[in-house]
Amino acid sequence: MKLETTTIRRLRDALLQSGRRPSLVLSPAYETLTRAGMLTAEETAALTRVDPLGETMFLMMSADGRIEETERDAVRGAIRGLSDGILRSGTINVMLENYAKRLAESSRDQRLHEIADEIADEPSEAEGAFALAAAIALADDEITEEENAFINQLADWFGIAEERANQILDQLDEDGEGAEEE
Repeated sequence: MKLETTTIRRLRDALLQSGRRPSLVLSPAYETLTRAGMLTAEETAALTRVDPLGETMFLMMSADGRIEETERDAVRGAIRGLSDGILRSGTINVMLENYAKRLAESSRDQRLHEIADEIADEPSEAEGAFALAAAIALADDEITEEENAFINQLADWFGIAEERANQILDQLDEDGEGAEEE
């Protein structure tokens, strides 16, 4: 599959810009509150809603065995956007820590299977996670063999046929080319 499309690059750039932007209030309190499970109802709902997408992006960024700061920035930007800014950097940092713990405690395939069980019945969620993972793969300006293999595995586990996965990436590329012409 062709991951390096114009739109995926533009999505990556937007995620990086948002992820590099610090939260409005820099405080370790968000990390402490998140670890203690003391989020507001609104924050808890946002975290629950974006958690499978966030973990999918984490699995992508760790697929090559390295986690670059640019990949972290892109994931932070995506989670901020998906949560309409409700989740702050401290909360997102704890989410990333939790994803790393889950991965250390079980295999990538097991984590992917659990996420797939959660979102595969919602084609739009599965396809959104797929597109976001593609943007994360490009966050460090390099798509490794492991990341390419992972995006193919992701499509399979999420029930996205190869033809449909290619259509998603092609459509993203066409959308990007149309936006550049405007």
